[in-house]
Amino acid sequence: MTGSLIIRGGHVVTAADTFRADVLIADGKIVALGTDDGWTADRVIDAEGHYILPGGIDTHTHFEHHNLKGTTRTADDFKTGSAASAAGGTTTFVDFVRGLPGESLIDAFHRRRQAAEQGSMIDFGFHLMVPATANSDDSFDQLRHLTEEFGATSWKFFMAYTGLMVPDDVLIRGFTEARALGVLPMVHAENGHMVNAAVEALVEQGLTEEHHHMHGHPAAAEREAIVRAATIAEWVDTPLFIVHVSSADGVNEIQALQNRGRPVFGETCPHYLVTGYEDYSHADYEAAKYICSPPIRESRHQEPLWNALATGVLGSVGTDHATYTMDQPEDLPPQKPQGRGYFPNVPPGVPGGRGTPHGSLRTGGRARTFRPEPIRRHDVDQPGQNVRSLPPQGHHRARFRCRRGHLGSAGRAHHLGRPTPVPGRIHPLRGHVGQRSSAPSLLARRADRPRRRTGGDVRARSLPIADVAERTSTDSSPRQPIRIIPTHRL
Repeated sequence: MTGSLIIRGGHVVTAADTFRADVLIADGKIVALGTDDGWTADRVIDAEGHYILPGGIDTHTHFEHHNLKGTTRTADDFKTGSAASAAGGTTTFVDFVRGLPGESLIDAFHRRRQAAEQGSMIDFGFHLMVPATANSDDSFDQLRHLTEEFGATSWKFFMAYTGLMVPDDVLIRGFTEARALGVLPMVHAENGHMVNAAVEALVEQGLTEEHHHMHGHPAAAEREAIVRAATIAEWVDTPLFIVHVSSADGVNEIQALQNRGRPVFGETCPHYLVTGYEDYSHADYEAAKYICSPPIRESRHQEPLWNALATGVLGSVGTDHATYTMDQPEDLPPQKPQGRGYFPNVPPGVPGGRGTPHGSLRTGGRARTFRPEPIRRHDVDQPGQNVRSLPPQGHHRARFRCRRGHLGSAGRAHHLGRPTPVPGRIHPLRGHVGQRSSAPSLLARRADRPRRRTGGDVRARSLPIADVAERTSTDSSPRQPIRIIPTHRL
C-alpha cells in the first residue's frame, strides 16, 4: 500500500513518553505526530481508547534450525515462524547462523540470509554462532569478515552440548576478538560437563521418561556458567549478554555482577515466566512438549524472574522460539517422537512466537500485565540496546529488509494443531493482523471486554533512545511497523 494514512485519537507510546496524538503516515513512513484537524489522508483509522506502539523485537528465534549433525530441524521455516511472530505483535526477529557439517560459516550466513529474504514476512537479523573448533580452524577469520562486511555484531558461545560446547580458551579468544571489533558476546550459560554428568546418572538409574529432562539440567549448572563467562568477560573487559535465563540462581548472579558495575545483561523467555515443572512432572510423552534447554524449572523460580524484569536486572524477553512437532509429519525429519520414553533423544525446543510480552501472561491464576513502559524496555528498546546485531540508526547492514506478503498460519506448529507448551496459559492479545505492504503494518487488537488486572503490574524504567518519529522519518532508517492495542488491556 502506498499513499497516506492517519491513525487518530490513540495514545502513542514512544521510547520516552506516552501521550495522546494522531499519527500521520506517508509512503510507508511516520512523518508526523501531533493533533491537526487539517490533516488529510487516503485512509483514517480511529484509535480512540487504544495504545499505538512500535513493532516488537524478538532477539532469539530458531527458524529452520538444524541440529549439529544435520539430522533434524525445527518445524517452522522462515515463513511460518515469522507469521507466528507477526501474529504476536513482533515485527523484527534475530535468528542464528551456524554451519552444517562441512559448510563454512560464511556460506551458512548467505544460505540463511537468502532463505530469510525469500520466506520472512517481517524484518530480521542474525547472530553468529561460534563453533567449538574456532581456535583450531579459520572460524575467527570468518566471524571477523561477517562482522566487518555485513554488520553481524553479536556472537553466541555455547557452554553446553557435546560438539557445540566451547572450551574456555575459545571463550577467552572469542571475547577478546569481540572486544576489538565492538561485538557483543552472548552465551548459552550451562556448564555442559555438569549437564552431561547429570544426564548420565539419570540414564544409569533408568530415569529416562520425558519429564526427567529437567533434572538433567540443574540450576547450579546455569549459575556456574554465568559466573565463569562473566569472570572471563571482566578479565577481557567486554560486556556480556546471557540468553534465556531460567532460574533464580542465574538471576542472583547477574544482579550481583550488576551491583559491582559489570555490564552483564540478560534475557528470559515467556515459558520460564508462566510454566513450572509441576505442570508436566506427572505427564508421560506429553511432557516432551515442555522440553527445552535450559529446562522449564520448578515454579519457585518464576517470581524471581518477574522481579528481575521489574527491576531491570533482566533487560529483555526473547521467545527462543524452536518448534518441533509432537507427531511425525512426512515432510519433516525426526521430531519429538524420536525420543519417546527416552528424553536425551527428544529435540529440545518449544514454540513461543505468539507468546510475546505485548499481552497478558497468566500464571498460577494471577494475571501479569506489561504496561507500555516495560513493553518499551523489554520488547522494543532494550533488545536494540543490548543486542548489537540491531545496529544504530542509519546503519542497518545486519537488519535486512525482506519482502512482505499476506500472513498465513501463525507458525507451523499452530497450523498443525500443535499447542504451545502451556495450553491456555499464554494469552496473546486477541485481534487480527492488518494488510501487510510497503506501508507500516498495523496490528489492530480489539478486546471483547475489559480484562481485570489481578496481579501486580511489571514496571521498569525505559532507556533513552530516539523517538519513534525520529526513528522512522528519514530515508536512512527502516520502516517501523506499529501496533494498536486497547488501553484497558495494558
